[in-house]
Amino acid sequence: MDKPSDFMIMECDNHYVLINKKGNVENHTHLKKKDTCHLLINLVCRKEVPRSPYLRTSAKRISRNKKYIREIEIKEEKDKQRQYYFNPQKGVRR
Repeated sequence: MDKPSDFMIMECDNHYVLINKKGNVENHTHLKKKDTCHLLINLVCRKEVPRSPYLRTSAKRISRNKKYIREIEIKEEKDKQRQYYFNPQKGVRR
C-alpha cells in the first residue's frame, strides 16, 4: 500500500520529520537521524514490525495500512506479557 515515494523527510533544527504525503496531519513522526528515517520507510513498505518500541509507535503513526498497524499492536501486547530475566543481587562483598 505504502511506497517509498509516498514519504517525505524534512530536516528541522536538530531532528527530522518523516511525513506520509498520502496520509492526514497525524501521519508524521519525529526522528533524530536521517538513516533511521530511511530504515523506517523500508520497514513500513515491506510491512515488517520493528523491534524498537519507539520505532513501532512511529511505524503505526506513519502507516495507513490497518492490517499492518494491527500486527504492530499484537506484537506490543506479546511484549507486555513477556517474562523478563531478573538477576537478584545476593549480597555485596567488600
